[in-house]
This record gives sequence, structure tokens and C-alpha cells, in this order.
Amino acid sequence: MRVERTERAIEACYDAILAPAEWPRALQLLAESLGAESCTFFSDDEEVPPKMPISTEHAEFHELWLRNEADAPDPHVRRAPALRRAGHTTLIEDQISTEDERRTLPYYQEIARPGARDWYASTPFMVDEHRWSLPLYRSARRGRFFPEETRCFAAVGPHLGRIVRLAKRFAWFQQASELSSLERASCAAILLDEEGRAKHLNLSAQKLIGEEFYLVRGRPATDNPCSNDRLRRLLSRAPRRRRDGAPPAAPVVINRGERPWLLAEVMPLSAFGSDLFTAGRAVLLLTDLRSLARPDELRLRAAFGLTAAEARLAARLASGDGINAAAIALGISRETARTQLRAVFAKTNTHRQAELATLVARLRLHA
Repeated sequence: MRVERTERAIEACYDAILAPAEWPRALQLLAESLGAESCTFFSDDEEVPPKMPISTEHAEFHELWLRNEADAPDPHVRRAPALRRAGHTTLIEDQISTEDERRTLPYYQEIARPGARDWYASTPFMVDEHRWSLPLYRSARRGRFFPEETRCFAAVGPHLGRIVRLAKRFAWFQQASELSSLERASCAAILLDEEGRAKHLNLSAQKLIGEEFYLVRGRPATDNPCSNDRLRRLLSRAPRRRRDGAPPAAPVVINRGERPWLLAEVMPLSAFGSDLFTAGRAVLLLTDLRSLARPDELRLRAAFGLTAAEARLAARLASGDGINAAAIALGISRETARTQLRAVFAKTNTHRQAELATLVARLRLHA
């Protein structure tokens, strides 16, 4: 019966590769089939983000662990790798800690016991030359894990290795496909990790790399000090948005001397689907302002209720002209241009030229 339940749980994990929202349920089925109350994944792979799938019944304990681990360090994290290097494979709590330690160590007093996850076991598996494991937990009520149970745990290891390997490949394929779709819309895109480093550039983004826009230790940068400062602040907010619920960062303009300026904005990776098993955190979108065809003034009038004069000004500004250049090109005074610009901002619900350019670019893409 246990073997059949484990087989069904493994099948559910394979299904979760294509439907990442199913990971918590699939892992819970796996935990219960192995006699545990909850489980998660753990890896020494630095390319895998901290956000790892956890089973449905593990969420409350996981939150408790995150709150207290700094002051009550988890001995499993520190000791399990050393035991595995010494030749141990599947581990149980009695190999990690002593009875005395379970009575006195802060982890057991402040996390394990209050979280009803007194007993631990884990089984290892390999993914692309990196060590992974499946930690399993149960409460004092259910009692400790015993050595004879580890045979069942070890049997799922090869399956988990294939499952995670496929999940990583599929998640990356999804992201690469989305970047390619942006390519077809003539949008340069750079996939960023948690530290703001470029993990992948589509072809349009690769073409922008040069003397005035480049990568420094993997991070996008530019020669212009003011532009570089704006870009740095934009990138620093990218990974934080998902965690603290901060509003979207306003797009910024990157000056490139005599070459076309760039409009830079960041989109959270959630816009591209699940990011489980990948190091991507956000996508930096780059629009070459002067290289785009000037937006259709009639479309601007229809979309935002602009007058003919306001639409002409908005088209100029969205294509990269400054307010002075636009005024000269349109044969109007700077004061008139500023008055019209205030009306354009009000009707489009924007506040800066960069925001207006982003809005118009999106209108162009969806036309």
C-alpha cells in the first residue's frame, strides 16, 4: 500500500513540472506516502533561488524556521553535509543530534518543538553535479524515524533527481520562450538574478551591448554617471518588489551620448510564470527610443483622448525628443509645449517622459 501511494505521489511530482502550482500538493502526497507529515527540498546549488517548493503542511513550520533560524541555527543544515561526505546517505534525526542536544539546543526549543516538527530525516539525490536532498519531518506524536524506513526514502531519490532536472529545464525553457516572444516584438530583454546579474540576453539585448551600455561583473551598467545611478537604483529594487509588495519602480532613461537613448524598466518574473528551480528574478526591458517608428498620432488621440496638438507632442516625446527639441520641431514655444505636456500627463495618467514613453511603447506593441 505504501509503495502504491509513493508511486502516485511521484506521478504527481512529474505532473507539477508542467503545472508548478501543484508542487505543494504533490510534495505533501510524497511526504505522507513516506510516513512524514511534511517535506521540502534543499540544495547546495547556488544557482537555485531561496524560494523552494514546500509541501502544503510545511508552510507554517517553514515560516517559523525563517523567523528564528538566525538565533536558533538548524543543526541539520550544518551537520548533514559533513555526514554525507563521510559516507552516510539517507539520514535520520538520531544521526544528527543527541538526546541531550534535543533537550537543550535553541533549534529544538524554539523551532522544532513549537512547530511540531521534532523528528527529521532526509534522502539525497544529485542534479547536474549538485547535491540535493528531500528533508522529511514529523511531530513528537508520530515519533522518531527509524533506520529501516530509510530504504523507502532512498528508493525515491533517483526519481527526484530526474524530476528536479526536468523541472529546471522546463522552467528555463519557459523563460527563454518568453524572452524570444519579446524578441519578436522588437523588445530587448535581459533576465536578471537575485543580485541583479544578467543570466540571459535575447538577441535584441545582445545588440545593445557596446561602449556606452555593457555588463560589469554581469550587472548592466552605462558610461553616463547619472544614467548609471538611475539604472543601479532601478536594478536594486527589482528583486525586492516580490518580497515587500513595493509599487513598481518607475522606468528610467539611459543616456548614450549621440546614440539612441534607452528606456529601461523592470518586470517581475511572475509575469513570465513560475520561477521555481531557476535563478531568474526579474526581466530588464530596454527600448531604443529613437530607433522606433514614431507612434501613430491618430492612435494616441483615440486611446487617450488627446487633441491633435497634444498627440503630436506626445509622439515626439515618446520617440525620444526632449521638450525643447519637440517644441522646435513642432514650431511652438517652450511654454506652449509645457502646457500641452501637462495635459498629456493628466490624460495618460503619467508623470514623467519616461513613463509616457513606456505607455506609448506598450500601445504600439498591442496595436
